[in-house]
Amino acid sequence: MVKNEYKISAIKLAKFVLIFLAIDFIFGFAAKQLFFSQKTGKYARITYSIEEASPDILIFGSSLANRHYVPEVIEKGLGLTCYNAGVQGRGLIFHTALEKMILERATPKLIILNVNQNWMYKSETAYDGLNDFVPYYWDYRKILKPLLSLNTKMIDYTLLFQAYQTNSTIVHAIKYFFSPQIDYKGYRPMYGQMMPPETPVSSKGQKEIPEVGELDTDFIETLKSFIASAQAKNIDLIFVVAPLVEEVDFSKSTSLIVMKTIAARESIPFFDFSNDTTYKYKYDLFADPNHLNNQGAHIFSQAMVDSIKVDSLFDLAHR
Repeated sequence: MVKNEYKISAIKLAKFVLIFLAIDFIFGFAAKQLFFSQKTGKYARITYSIEEASPDILIFGSSLANRHYVPEVIEKGLGLTCYNAGVQGRGLIFHTALEKMILERATPKLIILNVNQNWMYKSETAYDGLNDFVPYYWDYRKILKPLLSLNTKMIDYTLLFQAYQTNSTIVHAIKYFFSPQIDYKGYRPMYGQMMPPETPVSSKGQKEIPEVGELDTDFIETLKSFIASAQAKNIDLIFVVAPLVEEVDFSKSTSLIVMKTIAARESIPFFDFSNDTTYKYKYDLFADPNHLNNQGAHIFSQAMVDSIKVDSLFDLAHR
């Protein structure tokens, strides 16, 4: 009698597992088809960057890249193709993983990395964006496992379930299906314009930025890894700090100092536009204190073209 009860329980459990796996497979398959069919939005741009983009110039960085670099201007100025692979709100670890995945397939002539002044400081939020790569995990496991394992050591087991891989992206996919998010070779313009303050900020002088945290050796090694991946394929690199509307003193930022030191050691040009007078207190060029609007982005992109032309290290058109 007891043996029969065990047998019945085992059969019921087996049926439940089979039904669960079948539902997971069906739902996961449908969700994955929806995910990879996206034509606009963040994930569509990430997928395009990983699977299709093969420009001469690739741009990486957070919204300061995504909103500031106009490929059309860069292409016209340098006679080379360009794609903006910047992703809003994502830090160095994210872009290092993205770079490694892209470089498995493509070899650009130049990579521009728009750096954030605080990237070398300890930050829990720096890891948040890694979940964006879950749908790509099994195709790029060698690259992604060391990074996604920073959040959970059980990543392989978690991602065995098909439905889990894309369940957090379904709303995003549906949203941009009905309301496409327009971009221009990855560039997403902002059209707003800042209102100048009632009291001129320029009269207050430079604003000193104090230390905002402790340096993280993992982030320093990640930056070195980003550089090494490009160097392994003989790709030129440029690091850039984007313009800000107010004058800021970053002289005591150890994070920025470390990045500049590493760049100098590796002979990587470092273009610091943070206090460039072209943009200082020009509120009509900014959509908010950190982001240029479309007019400002066109001016900045042309400035990047001019800086690249002046730098004697580059003869990209003839490579």
